[in-house]
Amino acid sequence: MIIKSVNNKQVYDPDNGDYLPTNGRNVEFNQYWARRLTNNDVEEVTNIKVKQEKRVAKNDN
Repeated sequence: MIIKSVNNKQVYDPDNGDYLPTNGRNVEFNQYWARRLTNNDVEEVTNIKVKQEKRVAKNDN
């Protein structure tokens, strides 16, 4: 699943030993990420959101 932090929070990724990048990262869903989702620290990025963000960016130019 692809997740990204909410409101630019620094969310630690224990599998990689660093923080999530602002554009998100593909992670393996486990109990750690389930807790982050429940606490609203991160959100799942769907293909629909990615396509919408790209479309908005193209229209801005």
